[in-house]
Amino acid sequence: MTSSEAAVTPEPQRSASSRFSPFSKASQLYNKFPKVYWIVLSFELLERGAYYSMMPILVVHFYYNVGLSMEFCLVLTIFMYPFQYAMPILTSALAEKVGYKRQMIFGFISLTIAYLFLSIAFNYVTAILAMMMIGFGIGCYKPLISSTIAKSTEQKDRNVAYAVYYWIVNFAATIFALTWGLLMLFKILPNSAFAWIFRVSAIYFIINIFIARFAFTEVPRSGAVRTLRDVGYNIVTAFKDKKFVMMMLLIAGFWALYSTTLAPFILIMYGYHFIPIWIPVILLGVINPGTIIVLGGPLSKYVEKIESIKLLMGGVFIYLIGLALITFFLETLPVVILGMFIYSIGEFMVAPGYLAFVSKLAPKEKVSAYIGCNFLASFTGIFGGALIFGLLAGKIGIDMARPHFFYGLLMGFGLLILAMFMIYNWSWGKDIINRAKKIEMEETGAQEHEIDGRMLKREPILFKIFDYKATLVVALLLIPVFVFSSYAMGTDKFYPPEDDDDEPPVIVMIEDTITYSLSGYTNDGETSDIKFDSIGQPVSVSVTLSWTDTETLRIFQKNDPDTFMMRLVPPNATAGALDPSDSTDSGTITYNREINETMAEEWWGEWTLEIDCVQTGPISTRGPLGVLVWNDPGEGWEATIVVTFLTEEKQ
Repeated sequence: MTSSEAAVTPEPQRSASSRFSPFSKASQLYNKFPKVYWIVLSFELLERGAYYSMMPILVVHFYYNVGLSMEFCLVLTIFMYPFQYAMPILTSALAEKVGYKRQMIFGFISLTIAYLFLSIAFNYVTAILAMMMIGFGIGCYKPLISSTIAKSTEQKDRNVAYAVYYWIVNFAATIFALTWGLLMLFKILPNSAFAWIFRVSAIYFIINIFIARFAFTEVPRSGAVRTLRDVGYNIVTAFKDKKFVMMMLLIAGFWALYSTTLAPFILIMYGYHFIPIWIPVILLGVINPGTIIVLGGPLSKYVEKIESIKLLMGGVFIYLIGLALITFFLETLPVVILGMFIYSIGEFMVAPGYLAFVSKLAPKEKVSAYIGCNFLASFTGIFGGALIFGLLAGKIGIDMARPHFFYGLLMGFGLLILAMFMIYNWSWGKDIINRAKKIEMEETGAQEHEIDGRMLKREPILFKIFDYKATLVVALLLIPVFVFSSYAMGTDKFYPPEDDDDEPPVIVMIEDTITYSLSGYTNDGETSDIKFDSIGQPVSVSVTLSWTDTETLRIFQKNDPDTFMMRLVPPNATAGALDPSDSTDSGTITYNREINETMAEEWWGEWTLEIDCVQTGPISTRGPLGVLVWNDPGEGWEATIVVTFLTEEKQ
């Protein structure tokens, strides 16, 4: 979210500074600024609330609800960015001619129509048009907010004014998405009601139209209208400085990395079910701005004491720590949330570090030209990252089913960017910082130790490591480690949307059989129970039981035949047991049972075969002492059960 704010205003990012505490001295703070200041903050509250409610669900909505292709959904936002980032160059100049109120109302009308159109977009063309319309509306309206703040506040209060402004941005990004998420979590709204989020967002802009029409007072126009020639001159001036061009390319690389926290991250977490299906996906959009709200104040005071180029590198390093946790623990949601929390801190540090360094890099008379070109870095990074990494996420992260490998490649890219920042610092950064220090000494008469005294007395190890070339070597060596280890984590199962256009399969019932071959031993007068399952809807059951009398050892010994009996007990006892078979003194008995459809529903399940050893014939021997008789203790048997059943088959 930081990058989108940076792209349309030359002021520091929304996360760049935050001395503001929303819970202290509220009344004094309110009276500190004029009414028009608070009015434009209300505009920002509703507009950012709509924007950051849309972004976490956009790719899921068009992929799962509308049914557009996955690759298209991953790069859909690129159709919005040219308008969102390039138009402020024109619209900020146009507002000086037509008036801020008129242009704001026009922008709000455009956004009202855009969000309504987004809610009914049903194919590729309408989805693209909706994105272009939203980008156009933002481009019309966005640059006027920072300009109004600058024109309605005094110079001495400007830092606090922008701190409150950026806090409002983060608050809107958190509270609106959180509200929608909770409504879905508690089943007040269905998880698929994304289109209604867009429609309610359109209502926010209708409210803004009324506020702008009846409450907003026109701010003074400077008359010094920027033209395309002015903008072109600033760009040409800044691009003559190779140090600035290189820094722009590096920060664009970071914003490209940041762009993956939008569509690719959301679709991977949702599509692989790494986020439980009962958790609304929109809640993933709350963690980043929520982190800034909670830690913005303490962190802003701390980072002010860190040298800008090291603050920038430290922010990239912390961002990569969070990304590394996500790379290896995608399946573990608490660790993923921790990773998001950590990389949000890194993002918070990068934005002010970059702008502070550029202000030192630029000659004093060209600072505004250099800062004004910042939109090019933001646009290049966000647009290029959304396009390239979006396609890469589709090919590797989803088509190849290797989300870990996709994030391993991102880590490799991030480590390369960090290494290039370190090389830049050794080549030019230190000289630029020292030059800025000398200029300040000449302008203010301050001593070098006084300037250095504003920094931390003892530099933390996190920022000191960038002084060592060993850190560069480690960063480069870690690139193949992350790439290969993430590839070795294998594949996961992605869950695409169900194709509602396919005809349901035809289900037919076919006969199948299953045979159970069993053996056992039953004592005289006892019963053995055998359990077996019909698997499907039973049609018939056939049981064959056989046994062999114990062989006599001598020709004058006799073993009378054994008698067995068996019966089948169906799964549902209420259906009644089958009649037992007749006892027999032969060595084999067979039992067949046909099952009609009425019986089948009750008898579908586990059956019991009861085998009764009714009597084992006595063994007798004739000898000199006469006839000796003793009992046969039991008999072994074998049973074959053939179950015929019906089962479903898709055709």
